[in-house]
Amino acid sequence: MLVHICCSVDSHYFLSELQKLYPQEKFVGFFYNPNIHPKSEHDLRLADVQRSCDLLGIELLQGEYDVEEWLEQVRGLEEEPEKGERCVKCFDVRLMRSALESQKIGQKQFTTTLLSSPMKEQQRLFHEGDHIAGLYGLEFIKVNVRANGGVQKQNELAKKDHLYRQNYCGCKFALEKQRSKQGKTSLEMLSDLFDKKPLGSIEERQEVFATRNFLEKEQRPYLLMQRKYQIHRVLSSILLDSQNHPIPHYVLADSASKKSTKIPQIHLIKPRLRLDEEKQSLYVQGDFAIGFSSKDDTVFVSLDFVNFIFDAHFFKIADLTSDAWNLEREMELRVLLCGHQSINAIVIVENLFSGGVVFEMQSLFQEENLFRIIEPL
Repeated sequence: MLVHICCSVDSHYFLSELQKLYPQEKFVGFFYNPNIHPKSEHDLRLADVQRSCDLLGIELLQGEYDVEEWLEQVRGLEEEPEKGERCVKCFDVRLMRSALESQKIGQKQFTTTLLSSPMKEQQRLFHEGDHIAGLYGLEFIKVNVRANGGVQKQNELAKKDHLYRQNYCGCKFALEKQRSKQGKTSLEMLSDLFDKKPLGSIEERQEVFATRNFLEKEQRPYLLMQRKYQIHRVLSSILLDSQNHPIPHYVLADSASKKSTKIPQIHLIKPRLRLDEEKQSLYVQGDFAIGFSSKDDTVFVSLDFVNFIFDAHFFKIADLTSDAWNLEREMELRVLLCGHQSINAIVIVENLFSGGVVFEMQSLFQEENLFRIIEPL
């Protein structure tokens, strides 16, 4: 029997129950979900489904990520509500592709883990599944694993086996509406202007679950938890010199938005800083300065100063997008210059200047729950 799989949370319990209902049946999983946006989220869910299937001893086939075709199929339905006609069309696209895959591998029966999701209308899925099965000469297996406390059991199993529990269905249209109702911005569809892997990004999430997989391979104990964080994104930033030429720069995390401001003067001073004894001596003797805006609370710091503090070798601003620069260093620099919980803009430039610049920056703060791995000693 071919089983279309939408995500590990739904599939893990669904497949476990199928194995009990059909103990002699050989199941083949099929992950086909071009509705999941963005691609990095699709890949994260696929990796978690693969882990689930490995735990259950089930072969997994992977369908193509033909997102452009999916978008064409749901064209005109973008504003439909959750459980509306866009969702039905999305079911059809995935079930038809699953029926074709069933034929391809010689399976006469197929079903979908969508039946396990409390967010989906089961009777509509039964109807669509039967209709599509009839078109391809197949049988659609209708199973209700939600009954008798199934939803609660599914959630408990997902936590017990440390699955990735996503907080949105998949497509960008539903995501935008869901986040709007929550009074939030859909960070999943936003990148940071400077940081390629900011706190709370899908890419960071991938690293967390890669760590989980490594610990399991090494047979080392761990806890998978969720914690609340204040997430920050720099959405746009402009720094211009007196001739309106752009100045290469990097804005530190936790910098609050700034309206377009002309800064006529920047005070260049060497402030007292809390450094270790060796660094303090070199700092006092060295040719270092920090720039303080005369117009607002923006702070400017040179790349040479960053290299000095972290014993680094960044030659240009673009180097700060490498793995050698990370959030921990950004926070350390922020605390050193402005203290804990500061949110004023801190800007790294290649060389300091005395003024005559225009600075504008838009950023976003948002509370989110993030997955974290805890290892015991």
